[in-house]
Amino acid sequence: MSRPVFDDLQARLRSLARGDLPAAVALPSSRAERSAALRARIIDAAKPEFAAKGYDGASVRAIAAAAGIEQGHLGYHFKTKRALWEATVDVVFADFPETIGKVLPRTYEDARTVIRAMLQSYAGYCIACPEHARIVFNEASAGGERLEWLVDRHIRKRIAVLEPIFKAARDRGAVAATSFEAFFVSFLATFGLTYGVRSFHAAIFGPPGADPEQVAPIAIEDLIALFVK
Repeated sequence: MSRPVFDDLQARLRSLARGDLPAAVALPSSRAERSAALRARIIDAAKPEFAAKGYDGASVRAIAAAAGIEQGHLGYHFKTKRALWEATVDVVFADFPETIGKVLPRTYEDARTVIRAMLQSYAGYCIACPEHARIVFNEASAGGERLEWLVDRHIRKRIAVLEPIFKAARDRGAVAATSFEAFFVSFLATFGLTYGVRSFHAAIFGPPGADPEQVAPIAIEDLIALFVK
């Protein structure tokens, strides 16, 4: 048994002894399963760290501690901080909604239905996975090679699907007569800031010092109304 796997099992057994995990939770049976479980746990710990602090501010030591392993053992799964960041971004984008079909809408009602469904799905994604918006905003602010990697790997293919759908909807009067670039950037910023960065909304519309989770967010339908006619 390799040292990282042994240490992971030891950490799990200590957690069980402390009562941190339900006694009924079964430990992964094979080496591959144990490795995959530990890798997933590391990424779960990395998501809020990268989202809150950005790539440069994120601490590998803090990620390892949150995952319940020694920092040195993290390198068995991710050789570099960049490799961990890329794996984390891949996991975050794995749940990105793919609700838009490739058939162009032919009527106003069809176009309106498709765009509404896309915006509703994206809003739900921002609520369920707020790290997505925070990571994108962090990299957009920093610029550079990581942003280019993120766009090439995860965003361009979605633009290729969405742009003709938007233009068809625009031609049928279902959305504003604006450019695709304006539409795309606007809805990313609107839903990302509203549901991905709750502290921003709370600071403006909540009482001083309010817990962002205790300030009611803007209704999804109110935001959709900004884009769908």
